Amino acid sequence: MPIALNKLLQYKNPELIARYRKDYPKNKISPQKALRELLKYFWLCAKYQEDKKKNPRDASLRFSCSVQYEMKEIDDMWHTFLLFTVDYTAFSKKYFGKFIHHIPNTKKQKKLSKAQHEKELTLYLSYIYDNLGANTLRTWFADLLK
Repeated sequence: MPIALNKLLQYKNPELIARYRKDYPKNKISPQKALRELLKYFWLCAKYQEDKKKNPRDASLRFSCSVQYEMKEIDDMWHTFLLFTVDYTAFSKKYFGKFIHHIPNTKKQKKLSKAQHEKELTLYLSYIYDNLGANTLRTWFADLLK
């Protein structure tokens, strides 16, 4: 089972916040909120992996827990966190027991039809809503949900 979300959300890193503020001054969400949302994303993906392991045939879990285009500012925080390699490695191991790799989208990844992409995205959005609530869903996908 992943770490309790409320415990994970206590993580602080002032240097990371300062660097994000410097590198992304035009982002809409604050550095503190970007970090909070990234932590929630990490937790959600760990929970998703556990759920898939427990229920491999569950059709509602047939999606990829990944950063979507609409989550760009959260991904910006992840990129910033990766610059702090010592902190990032220690964080990953402390809270998740392993290094959390950032795997970018590439052309080698499977190409989904528009219908399949929409189906997977719908499942992903439902999973986010069910586990983190409507406010998180609105924050992560504000542009999509307009």
